[in-house]
Amino acid sequence: MTTSNAKAGFAAVLSLRTVFLIAVLLGVLIPAMLSGALTLNLQREAATTDLSTDQRRVLDILALGMQEPLWNLSRQSGAPLIESVMDDPRVVSIRVTDTQSNTVFLSALRSERRIGSVSVLQKPVIYRGEEIGQVTIEFDTEHLANQLKSDLQRMLGTLLAQIVFSMLLIMAILHSRFLRPIRELTHQATQLAELKLDSHFLWERSDEIGRLGRHLEWTRSELKRLFDELRAKTIALEADIARRREMEEALRRSENKYRELFWSNLDGIVISSLDGQVIDANPAFLNLMCYNLDQLKLQNFWSLVAQESEALEHFNLDNKVLRFGYCDEFEATYLNRFGNAVPVSVKTVAMRDSMGRINAVWRMVRDISERRSAEERMQLAAKVFENTTEGIMITDTDLRIRIVNRAFSDITGYSQQEVLGQKPSILSSGRHDAAFYAQMWQQLGSQGFWQGEVWNRRKNGEIYPEWLAINVVKSPLGELTHYVAIFSDQTERRAADERIQFLAHFDVLTNLPNRALMQDRTELAIAAASRDNLHLALLLLDLDRFKTINESLGHSAGDTLLQVAADRIKSVLAPGQMVARQGGDEFIIMLPAIGDPSEAAMVAERIIHAFAPSVDLHNHSISITPSIGISIYPEDGRDFDMLVRNADAAMYHAKSFGRNSFKFYTADLNARAHEILAIESQLRFALDRNEFLLHYQPQVDMRTGRIVGAEALIRWNHAALGLLGPNRFIDVAEERGFIVQLGNWVIREACRQLAAWNAAGLPEISLAINLSALQFRQADLVATLERAVSANGLPGRALDIEVTESVVMEDVEATVQTIGAIKRMGMQLSIDDFGTGYSSLSYLKRFKADKLKIDRSFVQDIPGDSDDSEIAKAVINIAQTLNMKVVAEGVETIEQWQFLLAEGCDLVQGYLLAKPMPAAEFAQLLSQGVLLPA
Repeated sequence: MTTSNAKAGFAAVLSLRTVFLIAVLLGVLIPAMLSGALTLNLQREAATTDLSTDQRRVLDILALGMQEPLWNLSRQSGAPLIESVMDDPRVVSIRVTDTQSNTVFLSALRSERRIGSVSVLQKPVIYRGEEIGQVTIEFDTEHLANQLKSDLQRMLGTLLAQIVFSMLLIMAILHSRFLRPIRELTHQATQLAELKLDSHFLWERSDEIGRLGRHLEWTRSELKRLFDELRAKTIALEADIARRREMEEALRRSENKYRELFWSNLDGIVISSLDGQVIDANPAFLNLMCYNLDQLKLQNFWSLVAQESEALEHFNLDNKVLRFGYCDEFEATYLNRFGNAVPVSVKTVAMRDSMGRINAVWRMVRDISERRSAEERMQLAAKVFENTTEGIMITDTDLRIRIVNRAFSDITGYSQQEVLGQKPSILSSGRHDAAFYAQMWQQLGSQGFWQGEVWNRRKNGEIYPEWLAINVVKSPLGELTHYVAIFSDQTERRAADERIQFLAHFDVLTNLPNRALMQDRTELAIAAASRDNLHLALLLLDLDRFKTINESLGHSAGDTLLQVAADRIKSVLAPGQMVARQGGDEFIIMLPAIGDPSEAAMVAERIIHAFAPSVDLHNHSISITPSIGISIYPEDGRDFDMLVRNADAAMYHAKSFGRNSFKFYTADLNARAHEILAIESQLRFALDRNEFLLHYQPQVDMRTGRIVGAEALIRWNHAALGLLGPNRFIDVAEERGFIVQLGNWVIREACRQLAAWNAAGLPEISLAINLSALQFRQADLVATLERAVSANGLPGRALDIEVTESVVMEDVEATVQTIGAIKRMGMQLSIDDFGTGYSSLSYLKRFKADKLKIDRSFVQDIPGDSDDSEIAKAVINIAQTLNMKVVAEGVETIEQWQFLLAEGCDLVQGYLLAKPMPAAEFAQLLSQGVLLPA
C-alpha cells in the first residue's frame, strides 16, 4: 500500500512531458550502449586477428626470402629484404641465424625506444629439405592498443551524436503528433465544459487523437444545435401562441364562409371517415358521381374507386395523408352510380379533431375527362407526327422552320437542329423557275392549299423528286399563323416505275429488248417496209450445244455465255438493226428495209464469224457456234409470229446440217418443224412406254474376219412415225436436255443384252457405246458405268466407250480425269469421228485411247479421192505410232475394204458387211463367228 502511494505521488510530481523524456532517453541510451560495447569487442577481435595475420605473413616472407642468401652466404643479397621489412613501423628487430655455424647471419634493430609490449615470432629457413637457418622477429603491440583506443573514441562520438539526433527527432515527433494534440484536446474539452460552442474544433488527423478530436467536434456541434433549436422553439412557441389566438379569431370570422365555399366550389369535394364512410359532399361531387347526398351517404367511399386505382388511393392515404396531413394531386379513376369510369385528379387533406388527431379525409376531386382526351389526342398526334413516313415541316409566317419530324431528316439528310430557324429554300434544287413558285404562292393565298411534284436537294447534294402538299394554318380569328408542308420521297417509286418499264420491254440478263418489244418494233418496221415496197429479214439465232455447257459448267457460266453472245451479235449490227433475246439461248435479229435477201445472208455470216473466237468460262476455253434461220418479209410471212415461226424452222434445218451455219426458210421446212415439235412433245414419254430399242452393227477384224465387237445404236419405235433413226431425234434430245436419261438407258440395256449373249454361250465381244457431250460431263458417269457392268456380271473390258473428238477437247483436264477413271475399270476408249475436229497430238497421247475411228466422210470416197485416201493413211499411221487400233466406219465397197486392208487398218464396220440389226439377228450372226465381204 505504501509502495502504491509512493508511485502515485511520484507520478503526480512528474509531468507527462518529463515522463516521456525519461522513457525515451532510457529507451535510446541503453540499446545504444549495448550496441557500442558489442561493436567495440568485435573491432578488437578483428584488429588482433589482422595483426596476427600480418605477423605470420612477414615471417613467411623473410623465411622464404632468406633461403638463397643463407645457402649462398650472401649478406648483400639478403640485406634489401631486411630493410624493406624494417619499413613496417610495427617491427622492432629482425635476426637471421645460420644454424650451420650457429652465428648471426643478418640482423636489424629499430633505434627508437619501444613503450608497449613486444611479441616474438620465430621460423626456420628450409632449403631443399634442410634447415639452414632461423628467422626471429620482434613486433611492437603498441600500434594495436593505439588503434583500439582510436576506435573507442570514434565509437563514443558516433554514439553520442546518434543519441542527440534520435532524442531531437523523437521529441519533435512526440511534440507534433502527441504532446501538442493532447494540449489542444485539453483546451477544447475545457471550452466544451464551459459551453463555449461557437468556435469549431478543426481536426484533420486520421489517428486515434484525430478521431477523438472529431468526436469532440461532433459533440460541440450537437450541443450547439440543441441549444439553437431550443432557443428557436421557444421563440416559435411564443409566436405560435400569438398566431393561434389570431387564427381562432379568424376561424370564427370565416366559419360562416366555409359552407358557402364548400357548396359553391366547382370542383367536387367529398369528406369521408378513415374507414371510408361518406360524411359529406358538395353538389359538384354529387353531380359528377350521379348521386344525391342521401344516396351517397349509404355508399362506402371505396366502392366509388375503380379497382385499378384502389391501391394508389390506399397508398396515398397510409403513406402521405396519415403521415404528413396531405397528399399532392394525383390521378385516379372513380365509378359513378351507373358504373361508368370517370377519370379524375384528386387532392387529399386530413381533418383533425380538437385533440389534433386525424379522424376524417377531405378529397377535392376534379373531372379530367376532357383533359385526358385532349392529352390522348395530343400524344396520338405527336406519335403520328414523329412516326409517319412522310416528311413534315412547319414554318411560321416568316417562312422560318419551327419543327420537323424524323422522316424529314431521313429524307433530306438534315437534322432538326440544322434546319431550325432556316428557310425551306435550303432544300431548293434550282430546277424550278420563279413562275413555278409564284403560281404555288398564289394558290396558297387564294385556296389555302397546294400540292404537286417538286425537285429538291438533299444535304449530300443529291437531287430527288418529292410529292409536296402545303396547307395554311390560321388562328380562330382567321389570322395566318403557320404553314404545314407534308412531302414524300418519290425516288424509289420512280425507280420502280422505270424498273417495271424496263422489265416489260427488256431482258434482265443481257439488257437486250425482249420478244414483246421486238414484236412492237417489227410490226412498225413491217408497216414501213410495206409502205415503201421493201423487204424485211428476221433472223432466229440459237446457240449450239448451249444446254451441254450450261449443265456441265453451271448456270453462272451459261449466263456469262449469253451475255458474251449478246455483245458479239450487237458488235456486227448496223444502226437501225435490232437484236432481242427471245428466251433461253435464242436471239431474234431484225433487219428493216433491206433491198435484197443477200443482205440478210451477209449479216448472218458476220455473226457466225464473230462467234469464232473461243470464250474463257471458269478457267475453261469454250468454243460456241450459232445456228441461224432466216425468214424474209413478205415472202415468208406478213406478220411477226409467222416470220418467227418460219425462221425457227429454218434454224432447225441449219442445225441438222451440222450447226454453225445459216439457212433460209423454204416451204418444206414447215413440215419438218411440225415433225420436230411432235418428236419433242412425245420424247419425254417414250422411255416410260418402252419405245426405244438397240440395234447392233458388227465390228470385224480385217485380217481374220472374226467378229470382235459391235456398236450399239439406238432406235425409236414411234407409234405414228414408225422406226426412227437417231438423226431424227438425238438433236432434239440434246437441245431439250433429255440426252442424259436416254444415254443412261443405252448403257443399262447394252450391258443387259451383252450379259444375255454371254449366258447363251456366244463368243465374247466388246460392245461400243456412244456417249454424248452432256452425258460425258455428268459427275455420276463413272458410277453409272460401274453399276451397269457389276449388275450384269460383266468385266470392264466388255465395254468400249466411244466419244467424239470435239467432246474430249472441250475440257482437257476434266476429260483426262474421266478417262482415267474409265480406264481403271478396264474399259476401252475409242475416239469417234477422228479427223473432223481440231485435236492436238499431244492431247491425244494424254488421253491414252485404245482405238481411233476414221469418220465415214473420209471413207466414202476412198480410194478414188486422193485427199481422203491420204487422210485415212495418216490416221492409220498415227494410230500405229501411238499403239492404237484403227476402226473404219461406213465401209460400203470392196475397194474401200481392200485399200484399208493394204494400209494396215485393224477393224471395219459398214453396210459392206452388215447393217445395224436387232439383237436376235445379231445373235445369229455372232454364232457364225466370222464375217467377210461377199
